[in-house]
Amino acid sequence: MIEITNKTRGPVQLVVRSMSKEKNVGHSFTVLNIPGIGAGKNVYLLEDERHTEYIDRAERDGFITQKKVTK
Repeated sequence: MIEITNKTRGPVQLVVRSMSKEKNVGHSFTVLNIPGIGAGKNVYLLEDERHTEYIDRAERDGFITQKKVTK
């Protein structure tokens, strides 16, 4: 699991892999919205399989932080 924290005051949209149950879908993507700091819900736990390079780019740009979490 990856813990993603939004560091901005506004919401952030991240492109993640879709968890489709169909086998023949191919590369399906969806958008994940994480609220800003003022909402109090700016932390999201993401499964490792849904991680994309867009999340790494958002961290390099300073919008989010990500941390590996074990359960």
